[in-house]
Amino acid sequence: MERIILDVDGAGDDILAILFALGAPGVKLEGVTAVTGAAGSVEQVTRVVLNTLTLAGRDDVPVAAGAWRPIVGNDPRDMEAPVHFEKRLRARFGDRLTGFNPPAPEPIRQAMDRHAVDFIIDTIRTSPGEISVVATGPQTNVALALRQAPDIAMLVKQFVVLGGCFHTPGNITPVSEYNIWADPEAARVVLRSGAPVILVPLDICEDNRVAPSMLTRDDLADFAAGPRGPVVDHVIDTFPIYIDIWREFFELVGFPLDDAIALTTVIRPDLFTMTKPHFVDVALSERLVRGQTVVHRGRQILDFKGPVTTRVCEDLDGRGFMALFKAALRAVDKGRPQ
Repeated sequence: MERIILDVDGAGDDILAILFALGAPGVKLEGVTAVTGAAGSVEQVTRVVLNTLTLAGRDDVPVAAGAWRPIVGNDPRDMEAPVHFEKRLRARFGDRLTGFNPPAPEPIRQAMDRHAVDFIIDTIRTSPGEISVVATGPQTNVALALRQAPDIAMLVKQFVVLGGCFHTPGNITPVSEYNIWADPEAARVVLRSGAPVILVPLDICEDNRVAPSMLTRDDLADFAAGPRGPVVDHVIDTFPIYIDIWREFFELVGFPLDDAIALTTVIRPDLFTMTKPHFVDVALSERLVRGQTVVHRGRQILDFKGPVTTRVCEDLDGRGFMALFKAALRAVDKGRPQ
């Protein structure tokens, strides 16, 4: 049984990752923690998480709100870029954008009266060597936990970091991916902590090389033809616009399931090709490269030292992943209390 804390920033693929975690075989979701990121404020993210768990009939899963801002942050004008990006999408897609990242309604329950950082620390300390933390947004909560309790680096089973890019161009700068760019200081803390880390970059999520791992309208038709329940119905109703945006704007085959893919590294590592452990660092300075992830693979004249503890995912069995993903979401509906 894989025991997982899922640390999310509440975007569309985070919703699918939560549902995936609830239905995947051999997984115990210990809790979901929220961080400010792609979907907006930590309050919005927390509401999204709570509503998603209610949809799945799993209000028993603990939820904790975390960091409301990055450790340092970027230029305020750059931090507004995702907001302006959504305005560009609205100009292009019009009313079709209604279902894309809507304000979350008030949930039927509240998050626990406990900070996400404390929840992460206490859960790892209580079960040393058993907890995997899968962080699918900015690394702020995980970094703050490591700063507050450095001992958890040796007690956690592994940290999974969704972020970075190497061969695939970045989505914020030519070399920087959003999750790392949004809080590069936090990402550096995690990657330099000495803990075992799996890094899941854009290369195996948002690249047509791994097209079979992307959600398409064919997949929605497959869902519609099979057993139906609230979870499957939500996917069918909500995600056509996500598919259209990533096809028409980003020129991908479908909607990339980054967050669920990151979770799969814990559940089915056999579906991935990963490097041996390397030292991975993050650029912090110039705007052009801020947030760039750098793998130290060879021998350079200048000396760079850091923990050789991060495995980088380089390839994915997309068909195997998609089969697992669909089965998991159907399993949530099947096991949902009536």
